[in-house]
Amino acid sequence: MKISPVKGRPMLQWVGKHSIDTVSNYPAQLAEVYGVDNPETEPTYENFRLGPNLMFQGDNKEILSTLLVQGFRGKIDLIYIDPPFASGADYVRKVALRGKREKLAAEGHSVAEQIQYTDIWANDTYLQFMFERLILMRELLSDKGSIYLHCDPTMSHYLKLIMDEIFGEDSFRNEIIWTYNRFSRKSDKQFARMNDIILFYSKSNENIFRVQYTESRDSRRYEKGWHTVTDSGVTKLLVYDIEKVKQAGVDLSQYDKVVETEAQESAMGQVWTDISIINSQAKERTDYPTQKPEALITRIVKASSNEDSIVLDCFAGSGTTAVAAEKLGRRWIAADLNKGAIQTTMKRIQTRLDAPRGIAHYRVNNYDVSTDMELKRIVIAKYGVATDRKELFFDGTLDTTLVKIVDLTKPLTRLNIQHIKDELDNRPDEARDVTVLCNGSELGFQEELNMENQRRPINKIIVRDIGHEGITTFEPPQATVDFDVNREEQSVTLTIRDYISPTILDRFDIERTVFDEHIDDFRAQIDCVLIDTAYTGEHFTIVESDVPEKKSDFIKGQYTVSLPHPDARVAVKIIDMLGEEAVVTE
Repeated sequence: MKISPVKGRPMLQWVGKHSIDTVSNYPAQLAEVYGVDNPETEPTYENFRLGPNLMFQGDNKEILSTLLVQGFRGKIDLIYIDPPFASGADYVRKVALRGKREKLAAEGHSVAEQIQYTDIWANDTYLQFMFERLILMRELLSDKGSIYLHCDPTMSHYLKLIMDEIFGEDSFRNEIIWTYNRFSRKSDKQFARMNDIILFYSKSNENIFRVQYTESRDSRRYEKGWHTVTDSGVTKLLVYDIEKVKQAGVDLSQYDKVVETEAQESAMGQVWTDISIINSQAKERTDYPTQKPEALITRIVKASSNEDSIVLDCFAGSGTTAVAAEKLGRRWIAADLNKGAIQTTMKRIQTRLDAPRGIAHYRVNNYDVSTDMELKRIVIAKYGVATDRKELFFDGTLDTTLVKIVDLTKPLTRLNIQHIKDELDNRPDEARDVTVLCNGSELGFQEELNMENQRRPINKIIVRDIGHEGITTFEPPQATVDFDVNREEQSVTLTIRDYISPTILDRFDIERTVFDEHIDDFRAQIDCVLIDTAYTGEHFTIVESDVPEKKSDFIKGQYTVSLPHPDARVAVKIIDMLGEEAVVTE
């Protein structure tokens, strides 16, 4: 898919600057759903219109590209992003195990720091990172759409020049200054930094915008219904609500003049002083390090979207944009590379909203390799392999070559190549080369194959490693779960017997034997438990959940659930305190 050129003149240069001319499709893998029946395998604009909201995990450059390919070009009315600020810091959250941790604390291992994202950049790298993604966001915006880029004084001046180049200088609307109250230590070198900057641009002059109002002093401070003023010896009673005045029995005769008026409102300016970080954290806190107040995002959503609009946040963080959009009845798409951000958002919407629309969670280029067939489907879609059902040995064609996809859960071996050679020997008239798609290979094997190809006039064997070419995978931790199934009564009791995460042991810098000695309940590692009572192996549907209210509480560990039909298959997803997941089926 072609990308439109930038609109404005280049005003900022950096090493390695280049634009984007085309985008590639990265297949989406359905991972989890909440409140959704019959979810789509691949999210497209057509099935999104009547389907659930979308949550993506992966590099947002690849996610934005996929949205463009899947029909979302020109469909997004509002984008809010809170990207890394290039602040030179690692943003971490403190991660503690559940329950009582005195013994482990004595060993110095009670709390671990989990990096949510690293905000340390070379200047040129950061500018190119933002440049590429902002170009893709512009393509997704509708003609009436707007983008709000949240930043701070560290990079705001550079980002404004980039925005001018991509969207055009005439598309600039405001530089919003959000000032907030928080404790700050005095400095003899500078004033305390107490504000962020939000750059507001639109796709065109037809952008959606509703004036937001800030209450005047009269209506904010005098909600009782009236207010007195004295001017040149004349005392006036300004009445905003005559019924409140009557109910209070106010003696009107004591005033020189009684004036009934409306509470005055003034249009919101671009300096926002009325939204506090401290107040929002008390009510909304998720422990995500860069969380923003709901009131801040709510104001933006109200101002620049309609009820039928789609709102996008591809740096989702703690999910505040998704929550604000959900509460206001907007459709939303959220994305983040960090697994903790995805889980925080999913849990926040499930536990804090009364009736969310439903969420379909997809992975993009961060695939679960639990089955070779699932990964093979992703690879075929990613590379554009033309499949042929009549072909028994090869998996299809790519450009002018035959394609063989070997077992993607194992490294490529010399035996795999020998099987391909044997097949070619049985096809003496076959003159095409062969592309082998694999996931890793034996050491030194590629050099041998290169030398052999130099001697081969036809049927050259070209190996392409999907890992080296950008397709990434991960492996879950281990859990032991017992399933006591009663098919006649259509119920099952599942009991979690054990759970261990190598990531937790590594992050707490502790050996398994020491961990077991000081932690007498493995549930200390587990954040929440999700249950699917009709698991198909394709994705996870949340039917039951166990999310303890307090950090000191354990998950129950044993659950009895009803089955929708006698042959239903039950699966449990266990998410630990660092966000790692294990899915166990009966």
